[in-house]
Amino acid sequence: MVQKLLIFSLLVFLLGDLSYSFLQHYHRPFDGDLAGGVVPAKDVKMILDNPLGFRVFKEGVGYPNPNKFFSHWSLYQYFSTVPFVFQKFTDPINAAYLSAALAKTLIQLSILLLLTLYVTGCLNKKQLLVVASLMVPLFQTNGYQSAMGIIDPATTYVFFYALPALLLMIYFYPLYFKIKYGITPGLFNYIKPFWLPLGLVSSLSGPLNPGITLIITLLLFMSFISENIRTGMSSGFWSKLKEALLKIPRDYYFYLLPVSLFSLYSLYLGSFNTTGSGNEGSLFSLFAKLPEGIFRAFTKMIGYPLLILVLFFNVYIIKKFTNNDEGLRLIRSFKWVGIFTSLYIVLLPLGGYREYRPFLLRYDTILPITLMLFFIFGKITLYLLINLRKKQLNWYVPLILLVLLNYMLIDQSGFGSSECERTAMVELSRSKDTKVRLNNDCTVLSWSLMNDPAGSAIKTALLKKWNILEDDKLFYQSGK
Repeated sequence: MVQKLLIFSLLVFLLGDLSYSFLQHYHRPFDGDLAGGVVPAKDVKMILDNPLGFRVFKEGVGYPNPNKFFSHWSLYQYFSTVPFVFQKFTDPINAAYLSAALAKTLIQLSILLLLTLYVTGCLNKKQLLVVASLMVPLFQTNGYQSAMGIIDPATTYVFFYALPALLLMIYFYPLYFKIKYGITPGLFNYIKPFWLPLGLVSSLSGPLNPGITLIITLLLFMSFISENIRTGMSSGFWSKLKEALLKIPRDYYFYLLPVSLFSLYSLYLGSFNTTGSGNEGSLFSLFAKLPEGIFRAFTKMIGYPLLILVLFFNVYIIKKFTNNDEGLRLIRSFKWVGIFTSLYIVLLPLGGYREYRPFLLRYDTILPITLMLFFIFGKITLYLLINLRKKQLNWYVPLILLVLLNYMLIDQSGFGSSECERTAMVELSRSKDTKVRLNNDCTVLSWSLMNDPAGSAIKTALLKKWNILEDDKLFYQSGK
């Protein structure tokens, strides 16, 4: 009876938290790049017409984001379809915001479920619900979002960061399961033919996936080779190395080599990207920004330091109260996360400078690090919940709940933050003028106030596409 009550309570908590997240996403205003991605703008149409970027070889010229086709395509297809489904039940303005909220919530839920599966490695209902409940408060829509957010406030960039991260997590899950448990998930035998296409899609989605993939591949091969050399029977370095390579299972090559080649291709395509990265001096000057960038990224708000502090505290608890081989192996395995983090941060300057990201590290670029810390938190906390004695759990559980309560309370609702933008859309739709002055001080599908009516053309084209406007119009908010 107690077990059933616990499962029911955790399920209610998860549904409540995700429903709250949906409402938070629903009340978010739109970003300034959404219209260009959905209408689409001329430069985006160029991307959509060249899925694999072959244009750079045919014409020998670059164009914007040639290696991010699937992010652009998914954004375009989603917002060219889903809003019209919602319009069967509500007005076009609500339908647009509902569509954005649904996309964000589904991606958030999918990442949470995958993280939970990575942590538990099984379909035990109780463990799944416990781990999901431990991690769901860490997903910040407001609160600490600008420091450790997974779901970007800007709807457009959810399709360039969180969604590609989800694809990569799906791609590597069977390999993780194979390494961790020595078996392949049964379902994978039926979907294995889709893995090469998934690797290609993942590599041509978002700016981070190619680099993440290559670092993971490098670290996995380093781990395999070092372990095989250590346990090998051959004498001499080259003989040991040959034996170590031959002992790597073929399945590992299947998972790692094609996706690595796709990632290298993606990075090569990216060298033809004509989207300006800004000019902030030499590569050396970018590397010089890393120390301050690291400090700012991980200390901007208390959310990140608190999470790291809890992780160190958990390690201390394992050593003090359990100190068994399983716990120590668990701690040792996390060294690879530290190595990944170090390599990833060191390589960030190679991605170039962006004026909106002056110190290179920001919640979006450190997203893979954040997800790994969520994973460690879930893994190590679950281990302690299982292995600590009842007397120790009496103080450990309330302490963890207190930490999670902090994340929940700081993540304020933000309800009403899109109200001004919605009102502006209504005003636009009702106006008889072809050039409308909006009497508000909020952005409307923009990053800043619209001073020049000509700049609103792509915005109103999207509103017309969504049936919010019937006629072609322009708008401005000051000046002309």
